Amino acid sequence: MDMEKYLVLNKYFLSLFGVDDFRQLPLKNIQERIDDGDEITPFMKTLMSLKGIKFSKDDLLRYDQNIQEYVRKINRYRGNVVLKYFQYLPVLFTEIFLDQLKNNKVEFLNQLNEFLNQYRSENEIDISNFELKDLNKLAFWMATGSGKTLIMHINYLQFLKYRPFEPDNILLITPNEGLSRQHFDELQKSDIPCRIYDGNLNSGFQFKDEVLIIEITKLVDEKKDGGITLPVSAFEGRSLIFVDEGHKGKASEDRVWAARRAKLAENGFVFEYSATFGQILSERNKETLE
Repeated sequence: MDMEKYLVLNKYFLSLFGVDDFRQLPLKNIQERIDDGDEITPFMKTLMSLKGIKFSKDDLLRYDQNIQEYVRKINRYRGNVVLKYFQYLPVLFTEIFLDQLKNNKVEFLNQLNEFLNQYRSENEIDISNFELKDLNKLAFWMATGSGKTLIMHINYLQFLKYRPFEPDNILLITPNEGLSRQHFDELQKSDIPCRIYDGNLNSGFQFKDEVLIIEITKLVDEKKDGGITLPVSAFEGRSLIFVDEGHKGKASEDRVWAARRAKLAENGFVFEYSATFGQILSERNKETLE
């Protein structure tokens, strides 16, 4: 199964730069550091030189400056993060997406469906048109070791910059306690306020835009005992949710967990990250594929 042909949003963003394949972008051998005193990253300089690009120079410069600002913020204590080309691109695509979601949602939806109509016939794929409710999730399929955690931190800053809505809750959902602790340490290094759910939703320091880290196994539909599980109904309002490898587990569990995530994400927004999306997708399972 050729999974790449189903990645419609990815293909749409590539088309905005005049290419139809990631490998056609001449970024791989570009020097990674940002030159001192230079207002434009080498990546953006190269992208702006491409033929068939569908952006104004001002928009591209604004996106690039925002990305540099995010990197400076997470480097306040880290001091050593420099984006590689395969990290810069998903961050740039997210920047475009959130800008359109906040400032041009209906026209953005129309443009996506115009692209999909042509793409669907050229690639013989059966995927229905985008609807407004489909614009509440971005999934990042990236190899282990490619820097998904840092991209997650930048995505957090991107969302808060554009604020398509004011989140009542910000959650990071993990598969297990070990990963929760790792994420807590990494978020602190990036100077992002966070805490791990310890059985008391109201315990600990409360910061604006604080990230609550919780394992998917501690979320339940309805609380039945005095343990540390938490019903999804505990999170009222609109939630911003980050999900790390949320599909890992038995297939029957996956369906239950997916339903709980969907309930949490109603009227909210989800960023999801995995190195193994391809392992759970098949053309025989139309619902999961779509």
